[in-house]
Amino acid sequence: MSEPTDKPADVTYLDIPTAPHVYFDIAPAHGVIANGVEVELAARTLNPLADGTVEVKFVTTARLRCSQAGAQHLRNALDAVLKMFEASQQGPAAASKLN
Repeated sequence: MSEPTDKPADVTYLDIPTAPHVYFDIAPAHGVIANGVEVELAARTLNPLADGTVEVKFVTTARLRCSQAGAQHLRNALDAVLKMFEASQQGPAAASKLN
């Protein structure tokens, strides 16, 4: 299987404004089943207790499922975003950047 290119010319992309946003702090579990990639995503929560203290827990926010090709595209996108962070930390302060 070949590596996906950054922007394939033969893929039509349609933006759906109602697509959900998924926030997470960690990816605590991952695996492969029947050639499908599985990644669990979780976010940190603060739960107030009766005694006035706070309990910290991580709760599932999403279950990511994709093909191997989809996982490679996601990895490439995440690598590109992390490079943007590295570049912004090395140079002068810059505004947000989209691809």
